[in-house]
This record gives sequence, structure tokens and C-alpha cells, in this order.
Amino acid sequence: MTEERFRSADAVVVEGSMDDRLYLIVEGRAESSTIGTSGIVPLATLGPGELFGEISLLEPGSRRRSTITALEPLLLLGLHAEDFRQALDAHPEARSASEKLADDLLVTKLLKQASPFATLDGERLRRLAARLEHLEVSSGETIIRRGETGEECYVLRSGRVEVISGGTQGDERSLATLDPGSLFGEAALLTDGSRNATVRAIEPCTLLALRRTDLLEVLGEDRQTRERMLELVRMRDRPRRVRGIEVHHRTTITGETITTLKDPRRDANHRLSPAGWFVWQRLDGEQTLRDLTSEYLTTHEASPSHAVVEAVVGLVAAGFVEGVKPSPEVIAEESTLWQRARAAIRRILE
Repeated sequence: MTEERFRSADAVVVEGSMDDRLYLIVEGRAESSTIGTSGIVPLATLGPGELFGEISLLEPGSRRRSTITALEPLLLLGLHAEDFRQALDAHPEARSASEKLADDLLVTKLLKQASPFATLDGERLRRLAARLEHLEVSSGETIIRRGETGEECYVLRSGRVEVISGGTQGDERSLATLDPGSLFGEAALLTDGSRNATVRAIEPCTLLALRRTDLLEVLGEDRQTRERMLELVRMRDRPRRVRGIEVHHRTTITGETITTLKDPRRDANHRLSPAGWFVWQRLDGEQTLRDLTSEYLTTHEASPSHAVVEAVVGLVAAGFVEGVKPSPEVIAEESTLWQRARAAIRRILE
């Protein structure tokens, strides 16, 4: 092994690059990070006695999976790939342990990149990763079926899946294609509802399954993760108009048109804002809040970006729209949930 020194803020290895060494930290601290959908995602802080760089060496020709940056002056011992592989060949038990460690690190990285879990610290990430079940599914296999209840959500480790609306082959419509790192199936675990879409593999996939009880435990321990998860559920929700609602229009003496909804079964009324009327006509259970917001801003450029969210939140609260209702296990007071969800969604859209 050879000694190498790096100054604070130096990049020791860069994600995506080729390198033929692993390193042992003798002195100093370093940060491991990766590129996520919203920028740089810190993965872990490394200190004396810890190794890094071994994952890419276990697979000849592979690239670095993360960037390592010195947080303070570093003294490292470097070992070349060929020497590392010879040592593993001479000690099969060490190879097995190294491969297991590398797999655990990759799973932890994948969780950290999945938006709801990005705020978890290293210890919680490792505990969560240990509870995941690895599943292999074939191309064309249905993973989640619309209308069924669910006890697991999934992180897509490899492959691609398609999110589909409709219950039969004849009326199916593709809603989205998900790539590795995507989380799906969480909505049914956090609400009292059933699966709101079908998810089918469009190529062989590896999934990481997380049980409802484990997910709720994570959400109970970490407020930021809980809020991110609720935010994600809201933006993926596909609200639908309650049936049997009457729509009434009247024009004021100033020429303003006022639209009011009436539910004759409850003798309840709800006045719509202009954004509310726009949304009401499109609440068919097929479009997400993000879809509705994008369409609204395309035709109402000067309007505030949160107008659609405010309209939907008001309609659900008044009982005129069927939306996601969080399980009591997730949030005790629904009014508090609405405040959190509304604030979180505003932050995304603004």
C-alpha cells in the first residue's frame, strides 16, 4: 500500500470516473456524495479506519459510484486493484464479505437518492436497508394491481416499470415509466385507500420491498422524511369528483361569474374560485396534482403556482372531491396534515 495525502476540499475520487485503487483512511475525515435529481446528495462521513473505493474494484471495468471529498487534510493508504483482487482470490471468505458490504453500500446509496429518504442519517439508512427484501420480477409481470390493498412499497433497483390506469386490458392507459431509484406503492400504505394504479415490469427488474410496519416506523422517527413522503403522496394523488354534485353559475351585476357546487345529499355548498372551476372540470381521477398545475400555469401564466393545490385542498376538505386520506397511523390530526401538505407542495411548485 502507498501513502497519499489530500488537502481539505480536494476530490479524492469522482463519481463516474475510472480508478484502479481502494483507499484506507489513516488520518482525517471525508464525505461521500452522489448526484441526485435535485443536486448533490451527501451519503456518509468517513473517518480513520474506514475503506472506500472497493465497490468499483469488485467489478472490473465499472466506474466510481460516488464522489469522495476531503473534509479536512487526509492521509490515505492506497491499494491497487490487481493487488486487491489477488488478496480476495487467496481468501474467499474475504471476497464474500466484501461483496456483501458492497451490496449493502449500494442499497444505502439508492435509498439516499430516493427523495423521501434523503434526509435520513447513515445509521437510520443502514437499519432501513437491512429490512428490505430483494425481489426479482420478469418482464410483463404485474407488481401492483389497481384496487387491491397493499402492505409493501418498492424501490426500483434495476430495470423499468410502467404505471397504468384502468383495470382491464381494454381500457388501460400508460401514466408514467419509472427508472431505477424510483419509489412506488407508498400511497396505499399511508392511507386508508387501495392501490390507485397498476404497476407492471416492462423489462426484468430488481425491487427492494419495504413493509408497511417498517415504513411507518421510519416515518415516526424522522419528521423530515415523514413530510417528504406526504408531499410525494399528495403530488401523485389523482383526485376525483364526488358523484351527484350539482354545479350552479350566476352572474353578478358587475359581470363576474360565480360558480357554486351543491351536494344535495348533505345539503352542503362550496364556492369555487376561478382556479377551482378550472380544476373541477378536470377532476376525472386520471390526472395528478402536478399534471393539473402544469396545465393551469400554461393557460394562466400570471396566476400563483399554488392556486391549483389550494383549490384541491379546499374541495377535499369540503367533501366534494375524493382524494388521498392519510391513515390515522401516519398523522393523528387531519387538520395538521393539511397544513403540512399544503406548505410542502407550495415549496415544490414555487
